[in-house]
Amino acid sequence: MADGASNYRPRRPSSTPSQGSLSERDAFIALSRQSLPEVRASAEAWRNGLSAFLTLVTAGVIIKGRDTTAGLPVSWRILITGLIGAGLALAVAGLWRVLAAHAGTRYRLSTRQDIRQTYGTVEAYQLAVAERATDDLSTGRRLVFAALALLLISVGVNWWAPPASTSPPAYLRATFNNTDTCGVPQLADNGQLWLATSSSHDPVVIPLAQITSLAVVPSCA
Repeated sequence: MADGASNYRPRRPSSTPSQGSLSERDAFIALSRQSLPEVRASAEAWRNGLSAFLTLVTAGVIIKGRDTTAGLPVSWRILITGLIGAGLALAVAGLWRVLAAHAGTRYRLSTRQDIRQTYGTVEAYQLAVAERATDDLSTGRRLVFAALALLLISVGVNWWAPPASTSPPAYLRATFNNTDTCGVPQLADNGQLWLATSSSHDPVVIPLAQITSLAVVPSCA
């Protein structure tokens, strides 16, 4: 095995490279050198646009969110809060990936020998870095789009969520003619008190002059 390796002689090519092959090689080298700057320029444009758009959306959702969800049931507020939280988390992750595509990351390869041992050529190294930046940009855009979808869904849920049920804060228990009546006060006018009770479809009308006791109670049970 060692004798065979020592007797090896490289063969001379039968012909010189054609002009087309040389032109293709030069075009590939130029492409590899321009790929990384082009990807990072595209990432910068996407970063600026997505950041501005997310700022508008999140400002509207977060600043107005408390006012618009104050009258919603607790379960719906929890759902909207979860959607907004997930959307913001995806937005941060997406913008981080876009920023990584634009600014790049710190690579451990510091010498030409390291690059040649890992990638073979400097052009291959540049293409690998450009490919990684492209993957970061693509992943970042998908995450930001998903974040926008969740934020817009939270807005839609906020629009269509049912309002919280309005229950009376207290009931009135009135005693008149030795009879206790408890219900929700509806009207007090013309010397009369109207109470809506669960036992009667029509409200009970009580003359105020006949009331001997009147108390606010938390329930009529």
